[in-house]
Amino acid sequence: MEDETETFQHLFVQITSFLGQYSWLLDAYVCEFFTEKHWDKIPESWRNVLHDIAPQEIADDLLCSSGRGARTTVWPLSLLAFRATAHSLTLPRQACNLSTLLGQLGADGSSLPEEIRDGQLRSPELQHCFCRHVKPKKQHEILRLATTVKWLCDQVGCSNVVDIGSGQGHLSRVLSFAHRLNVTSVEAEGCHVTGAARFDKQVVTDITKEKMKKQQEADIDEVLHAQPSHVTCFLKPDISVDDFLSVINQQNPVLSLHGSELEQSSFTVTEQVSNCNVDMELPSTKKIRTSEEASANCCASGSNTDPTQAEKVVSHEGDAPCDRKGFSMVGLHTCGDLAPTMLRVFTRCNDIRALASVGCCYMKMTCPNESTTRRDGPVDIQHQYVCSDYGFPMSQMVKNLNAEMSYQARELACHAIDMYTERLKSDDSEVMMPHCYRATLEHFIVKHDSTKRRAGIRSIRKTHKMDFQTYAEKALARLIYPTDTSVPVDAAEAAEMLACWKDVVVFHCLRLVLAPVVETLLLLDRMQYLREHGTNCQLVPLFNPRLSPRNFVLLSNKHS
Repeated sequence: MEDETETFQHLFVQITSFLGQYSWLLDAYVCEFFTEKHWDKIPESWRNVLHDIAPQEIADDLLCSSGRGARTTVWPLSLLAFRATAHSLTLPRQACNLSTLLGQLGADGSSLPEEIRDGQLRSPELQHCFCRHVKPKKQHEILRLATTVKWLCDQVGCSNVVDIGSGQGHLSRVLSFAHRLNVTSVEAEGCHVTGAARFDKQVVTDITKEKMKKQQEADIDEVLHAQPSHVTCFLKPDISVDDFLSVINQQNPVLSLHGSELEQSSFTVTEQVSNCNVDMELPSTKKIRTSEEASANCCASGSNTDPTQAEKVVSHEGDAPCDRKGFSMVGLHTCGDLAPTMLRVFTRCNDIRALASVGCCYMKMTCPNESTTRRDGPVDIQHQYVCSDYGFPMSQMVKNLNAEMSYQARELACHAIDMYTERLKSDDSEVMMPHCYRATLEHFIVKHDSTKRRAGIRSIRKTHKMDFQTYAEKALARLIYPTDTSVPVDAAEAAEMLACWKDVVVFHCLRLVLAPVVETLLLLDRMQYLREHGTNCQLVPLFNPRLSPRNFVLLSNKHS
């Protein structure tokens, strides 16, 4: 343990030192390539070899960790050192073999139903149910994560799962219907919860029809009781354990699935949960009860039940009691502060046995000494709840290094590097021209009105198929905040800038080299936080990075 601590300490020092050395590159905006003269900030020896370099060479020699491309020029040692150091400080991103991973977790895979071995759904009725409304990328993530969570639950001996940031409940349904786990999903957006309830109903209908075809009517009741429970609630970063348990333990069925319409009502919990709106969505609400609460209820009722049976509660009204030995918590691509919030609740709540966390949207996390002002324009974004529990840094080890991470750096860490690399290799113009178009337009916007720097622009499709003038007109009409859309554009000046498109791509790729290092720091900080709280944990590249850029899952359990 002491050797591991020293290793983490040394690695954090190396990463923060390296990122600090290249902060001028890390914190830059590609859209300001011309206005801030970013090309001139690159060392001259780098510019000499990277100017007009082919996109395929950038992908092979700069972004790929193997670096096996056939270079046409000799690179300076400083550039080679930059590239080598970045890749050496990056966690391996190649997706792991699921069977190998689950074997390392120490659980017995023979308990898994045949149709869901190796993260796949082989049963026709399950394929039909769980592929509806879900894109291939999401299917890949859900199937692999759900299987991992099932194994994790087997390891710690619990069948209860709380799905944080559950969205429309796609993961919850696989955990509930395919893996037979008792799932409570927590989602901040009420519209997503309503959609989840509707999709649950569709799955119940589909599976019921399939079982009736196979004359398995006796299993239909099991299907009806397999539905996940849904809670609508925004979890603040400083939520207490008591408040969290109050959220997931509410038992107030308010949504009827009878008839063609969903009848929904909601209530506000004012005593148990501070400032949380909690909507219960399904009549099959399952109550996850802590061992302390169960024991207290037994004592209060004067029951002489064996204390060892105190965790037996009723999952559905009229059902037989079942064993409840704590619960596991999972979050698939939880946005911003939600992933750190999960980790804090996990370490503070004794009844949470295991954790599987996949984060995303790092730029939306709160950090010390940072306001909630937009970094791509002067307009304030919606106020985020800020408290002393920041998204970064979390671990005491990183806090002691006074490590800081800018909005630009955290946003960079969210890029799909593997996808971008593949498209560079294929000479895909769609990924090459937009950066230069945007940087050129920024020059004319700032030249016209210097107060409009980094004006956010809504997405414009098929930019690479437009000439610059068409792009400029569409972009100025889609500014996130109002401004003068009659920005004059000098055609000759624009043509001179557009001729530098390869330099813009190179600059963007130099920044991308740093992106996995930033993500490594963020993820290892979370891992170290868990280690400091005495839990077993590991970071695993669970998903194919070409399909799912945020492919690391942080697994942890309190099982010694």
